Amino acid sequence: MSYLPLRGEVEMSFSQVLSSHKWAVFLLCVFVSLDLALLAVPPYSIYDEVVYVPVAYNMVRLTPQPLIPRFLGNPVTVAGSLNLTIYYPNRTLGQDFNLEQPPLGKVIIGFFVYAFSPNVVSFFWARVPSVIMGAVALVSIYGIGLTIFNEKKWALLSMVFLNFDTLFWIHSRAALLDIYMLAFMMVGIFLYLRNRPYLSMFFLALSTLSKWTGIFGLFIVLIYSLVQREDNLKQWVKQSVINISLCASIVFIMFTVLLQFFGVSHNPFTEIMLYLKWNSSINWTLSLVQGVPSSQPWAWLFNQTPVRYAWLFDPATNLALISFWAQMNPAIIFMAVPVMAYASYDIYKTKSSSSTLILIWFMATWLPYFVISIGGAEQFIHHSLAMLVSVVLGVINWLRTQRKPFIIGYSAFVFAAWLWAYPYPFLILYITGASRYALPPLNFLFGA
Repeated sequence: MSYLPLRGEVEMSFSQVLSSHKWAVFLLCVFVSLDLALLAVPPYSIYDEVVYVPVAYNMVRLTPQPLIPRFLGNPVTVAGSLNLTIYYPNRTLGQDFNLEQPPLGKVIIGFFVYAFSPNVVSFFWARVPSVIMGAVALVSIYGIGLTIFNEKKWALLSMVFLNFDTLFWIHSRAALLDIYMLAFMMVGIFLYLRNRPYLSMFFLALSTLSKWTGIFGLFIVLIYSLVQREDNLKQWVKQSVINISLCASIVFIMFTVLLQFFGVSHNPFTEIMLYLKWNSSINWTLSLVQGVPSSQPWAWLFNQTPVRYAWLFDPATNLALISFWAQMNPAIIFMAVPVMAYASYDIYKTKSSSSTLILIWFMATWLPYFVISIGGAEQFIHHSLAMLVSVVLGVINWLRTQRKPFIIGYSAFVFAAWLWAYPYPFLILYITGASRYALPPLNFLFGA
């Protein structure tokens, strides 16, 4: 498999690497600072935080009650329909009773909560690791962009566009598992492109241990290496067997170790059967997830059926103060079909390795959901998070053929579309001066 060198940076010191990529470092610091600034807002759970934060806290806690008053009667989630307040407080200490997903992401959340906020007085510390994972994803897309495009400006633009996608932005600041899966997957793919296959398998295993769909990352590297192989098919099969065996072994060993501390059963085979039994017994209909609209994978390409993660209105004016929607930036996702068509054409004309990776990434993280849907499982728009990265890279791949004024105009459109769906409307209202006439003091947003 061929890849493009990062201009001799293997020989650079750490400080030299930072200096060489100072704009990427600067943007990363800005993005992370903005995430941390309002991380405790809203002071109640965002979507499935009502599931994962109690679970995570329960897995590492030493106190008898995993739930706090903020979780009860939650105004923005489906807590009542999931019966969380009935079952969760009675579970055994130190056990992962959220059986539909593997434990790694929840363990990370739990340790942050227990170490820094043992009484769970706010969601800030539960969300901090998601900010870290979001930063890892941004660094990874920068590295991937630099590898496949071989120019810093396109790598930087990839990083900016991903950060200005609403779905990614929300998941990189909420205690949800998708960002763990995505960050580890992207690191694994980057390392594979940098010809570090064994280290790549380790991170792809971590992705799978965070959420089962992390296995899609393994599909990406296997198919890409097949298409781009420089040796014979027999050698590819041999190397693929080694990679699959290594990834599967890491998943099994780490899964077994985690079960010894956090599992309902300490036997990995028994635990896997519990996972399968739990998932097969769930009737994934709106009777279970009331008010959470499902959608088909084809609809994700058109931003159809977004899910409201959290919201808050001012009762006096009915103005939205907080509005967290699981939806993608329309300026990016609406380009999915055109940029994948362009990638296909580019592969046909030039056998471009960058277009090949982008198209394989898109297919490997989108098409499997059609297969999953056949089994009757409901799909939701946030399942498109891994696919979204391929669309971002596809947009950049296409923009490289455009003139500078168009690139600037399109980038401004991406930012404007992100601002239009900004989850904190109260900030915009204050900045525009509307608050002087309409909005009361907002201390309650911060839990005051």
